[in-house]
Amino acid sequence: MLVKQDQISPCEIELEIEIEADKVASAFDDTYIELGKTVAIPGFRKGKAPRAVLQSFLDQERVKRNVADRLIARAYDEAIDETNVEPFRPAGYEIIKFEPGSPMVFKVKVPLAPRIELGQYVDLEIERKVLPVTDEEVQAEIDHLIDDRTPYEPVTDREVKEGDVALVELKRDDEPDKEPAKQTVNVGENLPDFDKGLVGMRIGEEKAIEVTYPEDFGDEELRGRSASVHTKLIEIHARQLPDLTDEWVQRSFLREPKEGEEPDPNPLDTADKLRALLRSALEKAAVANADDEVRARVVDKVVSGSTVCFPEVLVEEAVDRRLAELHESLKKRDVTLDDYLRHTNETLDQVRERFAREFRNLLTTSLVFREIMEKENITVEEDDVKAEIQEMASERRVPVESMTAYVESTDSQDLVNSRVRRKKVVDFLVHASNIKNVGA
Repeated sequence: MLVKQDQISPCEIELEIEIEADKVASAFDDTYIELGKTVAIPGFRKGKAPRAVLQSFLDQERVKRNVADRLIARAYDEAIDETNVEPFRPAGYEIIKFEPGSPMVFKVKVPLAPRIELGQYVDLEIERKVLPVTDEEVQAEIDHLIDDRTPYEPVTDREVKEGDVALVELKRDDEPDKEPAKQTVNVGENLPDFDKGLVGMRIGEEKAIEVTYPEDFGDEELRGRSASVHTKLIEIHARQLPDLTDEWVQRSFLREPKEGEEPDPNPLDTADKLRALLRSALEKAAVANADDEVRARVVDKVVSGSTVCFPEVLVEEAVDRRLAELHESLKKRDVTLDDYLRHTNETLDQVRERFAREFRNLLTTSLVFREIMEKENITVEEDDVKAEIQEMASERRVPVESMTAYVESTDSQDLVNSRVRRKKVVDFLVHASNIKNVGA
């Protein structure tokens, strides 16, 4: 047997294996004898028909498949022993030459174990920038609170104006058989033609509003078309946003203590207190964002500075699993794959490539983290897992017992362990880096 070896990448070797003609011939002989015992041929007892007769009765493709299975598995094992290659995953093969009476030649790509060469991962220089909280940001939070807590009130003594919420009855003239549909609209957030026609109407008024749909309109059938929409105004709702005052804060946030409950020693009862509270919350968020950015920069620097190689078969397996999960998820929602592709505006090949790209990034980071854990003797202890489950329960606002039961019932232990490993490695990297606080 002749074996040629070619290193395609650090994690993949191609073997070209040639099996001698006499071994191929012997495998054909053995296959005909074996298959002949299972075929009923008129005039012959099973296993007694001559080779020439068997050749006319047996499917030759079936014969060749059987011969190939006999030869390739054994030859592959011998080639692995001869070359001292250590396969990481089963290898796929490609037959190059295969005919009775001639040597058989096939190629096999052998996946090798991933290889990781870490770059610098300690003493990294990382900038930490905490953005200052501006008065404008505080005011924006106040405006949001006031907007969220001010209800709409019915209006009956005036016409519609921009900013109102209107209940209308609509019917397009090109759909005469359809019943009018009631709809609530925010005046000023619709098609410009429709808003222009709606402004100035009074309750009970009816009119035809001519609209032209833009080329990027959600409904493809209406794109670029013009239509007359018969509109009847049924209700108007509006609101007057109040100014921020101590009285408004008290109405919105003060509450009477429950029976047996001590009064709040520092109640939220003034506009200044509310501003201070919102500023403090925004400042804490700015610090958290700065810390998250540091963690992301550390990870990016460590991963991009490392050299990682893994066999492509790992990506292919992951993509196949992800597609199978997608099919199952779509099936449960009664959605077809074609519907999904239309929604994402992708082809199936593009989806596969997107999944592959995501998994390559994920696997690269995972392998780097695993190497750091081994080098730095970072381990995941039972207490780490318990703490993570407690944090997950807190995030979802459920009892720890419920979250623990969920993890056990859904077999999510590996996912929890993965979260813990990532946190512990990132914590190590951050603490091992030189973090420099800089101004905005």
